[in-house]
Amino acid sequence: MRIATEDIKSTLTEIDFVEEARGLNQLLRQDGEADYQLSAPLRIHLTHLRSGDDLLFSGAIDGDVVGQCGRCLEEYPLSLTREFSVVLTPRPPLGREMELSYDELSASFYSGETIDVSALVHEQMLLAFPLPPVCREDCKGLCPQCGVNRNVETCKCRSEWTDPRLVQLSSLRASFPGAGK
Repeated sequence: MRIATEDIKSTLTEIDFVEEARGLNQLLRQDGEADYQLSAPLRIHLTHLRSGDDLLFSGAIDGDVVGQCGRCLEEYPLSLTREFSVVLTPRPPLGREMELSYDELSASFYSGETIDVSALVHEQMLLAFPLPPVCREDCKGLCPQCGVNRNVETCKCRSEWTDPRLVQLSSLRASFPGAGK
């Protein structure tokens, strides 16, 4: 969705719209965020207004997502909600002698006759995803030896771990008389 900058007035304007799941899921795959897929359109409530040359956007996103747990690899449902506020300032003309301040470097800029609100929504959606993706805090994950989901069943694998870099040292200990007593 695009909004013409001349349509953003000094009075608060509210807009409600949806971003289709199919298009957002394609963007997620491109961005490397394949751990999440929207199962329904993303609902957006947005307000905007102008303050001098600055454009102020605030709103909320709300949607249903299916995530893939980073520990057990099972899919799980997730309710995605996030409130946000963004201030866009006009892009300053860049000259060779101009040095940008810290505030200018951290600011969001706009230029041109339209603002791509969909790009703002996409950024806020990415920021709303929990990292790392886990189905629940106490997820036990997969057994690293046999691959069984330890949330569902218990395996008989030994959980003793040996650092492969130290294997040579264990053979030295066995070669000395009286070692291991």
